[in-house]
Formats: sequence, structure tokens, C-alpha cells
Amino acid sequence: MKTILILGGYGQTGRLLAHHLLGETECRLILAGRRPERGAALAAALNEQAGQDRVTTAHADATDAAGLTRALAGVDLVLVASSTAAHCERVARAVLAAGSDYLDIQYAAAKVATLQRLTPEIERAGRCFITDGGFHPGLPAALVRYAAARFDRLERANVGSVIAVNWAALDLGPETKAEFVAEFMEFDSRVYRGGRWQKLGLMSMMKPLTIAFGPPFGRRACIAMTLGEMDALPDLMPSLRETGFFVGGFNPISDWLVSPLVMVGLRLAPRRLLRPLARLQFWSMARFARPPYGVVLQLEAAGMRDGAPHTLTLRLSHDDAYALTAIPVVACVQQWLAGPRRPGLWFQAHFVEPEALLRSMARMGVQIVQA
Repeated sequence: MKTILILGGYGQTGRLLAHHLLGETECRLILAGRRPERGAALAAALNEQAGQDRVTTAHADATDAAGLTRALAGVDLVLVASSTAAHCERVARAVLAAGSDYLDIQYAAAKVATLQRLTPEIERAGRCFITDGGFHPGLPAALVRYAAARFDRLERANVGSVIAVNWAALDLGPETKAEFVAEFMEFDSRVYRGGRWQKLGLMSMMKPLTIAFGPPFGRRACIAMTLGEMDALPDLMPSLRETGFFVGGFNPISDWLVSPLVMVGLRLAPRRLLRPLARLQFWSMARFARPPYGVVLQLEAAGMRDGAPHTLTLRLSHDDAYALTAIPVVACVQQWLAGPRRPGLWFQAHFVEPEALLRSMARMGVQIVQA
């Protein structure tokens, strides 16, 4: 029986990861963090749910390399669900020292760069490291790969998303908020058109792409958002003429007033202003959020099949954004468990087999509609 340690196992996403892993795998789980007593009640409830003692807690601090290495003894997979992207190298080296595999759900360009720098060590150790897990990043490139198998010639494949969350109802720590807003400093808009990746300027926000997401969200304006997992797609699919990932906004006040102020402030004084600006950003997101709530990820693809033009729309949705973050990760873990072993560094979107991933996600409650 494999053992999975969830770093941040009693946070918003960690709880859902533990719940689904318990139901979908036979693994032992360790809920780890700086305050393991906070996970004790959750571990007890999960063990009662399972009818056996498969869940324990442990102390693990991403800033304490020696303590982290001790916590990882005997662990097969470390699932990083905490706001510790700034400590990625320390965590990754502890995982390598423990002889474990690794999967994270953090979105941070610096984290990916760190793991890419460590790739030779990961490969020499024969370990499997999976990064950018979740639904975005994590799914968009996998959906394009799914579409490619249904075309003789895939020419266009864009993926859009709407995240409508009741932010006021969430209990998020200052570290999580700060890590989320820190990505504003590196926000980049790129799309693949005309045979190359093109960086879009600020004026592109004045002419956003509109995507019809269906009820209850309808047609939404979306702007391009760079995801590392998308970069390899034109090489994998030479017929592709256009691809990109596009994300809808939070609300008009956050999108057009607060977020630009936050981006300017972070460029002027990132260290001094990060936490105050994070509080401002999340205040605006909570104060002006309006129902309907939920999340949707949609692929729109076009090309040729059997000598004729062909289109495909694939829509994934869930009422809970945290659930749609956790479920693809659990489906990815299922494929990691099933093998074969694949050492090296992978984006989740390229590690998974897309059809099996979607089947697992549907079983765990994600609504999937294809047209």
C-alpha cells in the first residue's frame, strides 16, 4: 500500500484531496503542516469514513529542511497543496533525499523554473515529479491533447475559463492570498498565432475574446493567460495554427479598478506592498462577487476530419472551484499509481492520458458535456 503525504493537507484544497484520495485509492494518507493538531479532527473523520485507520497527521514545515526530510521518511508521493511555492527548492530537495515522487498544485512561474533547473537531479534519482496540477494550470493542454485525437488535422484549439467564487465565504490565510496576488507581478498574455507565440499588450484587454460558456454564465469576455503547459502543443501538433488559454475576470470593480492598481503597486514596491495589496485584492473580490457561483473550463476546437471541416466543444464544470482543483489531481494520482513508472519532470497536463483522466473526473462529480 502506497503512502501519500499531503503538505497542507487540512487546507481548503487539501481536505478535498484527502477525501477523494481516500475514496478513489487504497493509499495511506498523511495530512502534514506546521500545525498538525488542526488536522486531527479531519483525520478522525476520514478514518471513520473509510472504516479503517488510513489517515494520520504529521508536522512538516517547508522552511525546515531537516524536519521536512524526517517527515517524508517512507513516503511514496508528496502532494504539495500548501502556499509554499517560494520554498520549492527546499521541498524538492527534501523529496529527492527521501526517495519520494512529487506532485504540486501551485501556480508560480518561479517554481516551474526551479524544478526545471533540478530536472537533471530528478532524472538521475529516477523520481517522477509532476508540476502545475489542478484545473488551470493542469487541464487546458490535456483538453487540447484530447481534441487532437478526434481530428485528422487540428487547426484551432482555445481553452477558456470562468471562476465565479463566493470569496467572502472562504477562510484563506495571508500566505495563500499573498502567493495568489504575487503572480500578478509575472502576469503574461501570450497566444499562438501565425506560427509563433505572440505576447499581447495591454491593448488586447480592450478587445478580449468572448466565449459562450452556456448557462448559467453565458457569454463572457476573457483575456489570454500564459500557461507553461501550453508551450509544447505546436511542436506536438504541427497542424495547429491557433491555441491559447483565456480566463474570465472576477467582477468589474476588481478587474478594471483594483487589479490594475495592484499590478502597478507590485511593480513599484513588491516586498513592502505585497500583503496590503493582497488584502485589497481579496476584499474587492469578496465585496463585489455575485452569484451564480461555480467554475467552468471549456475547449473550443476546429479542424478537419474525414475530409470535411469539424468542430468540437468540450465543457467541464463544477459548483465548487476547490473541488475542480482537487479532482483532476486525484485522477492524475490514479494514473501515477497505475504506472508505468515515468521518471523526470512533467506538467500534469502532459503526464496524464486525457481520456482516462476525464472518465475519472466524471466519476468524481465533474460535469462533462461534449458537442
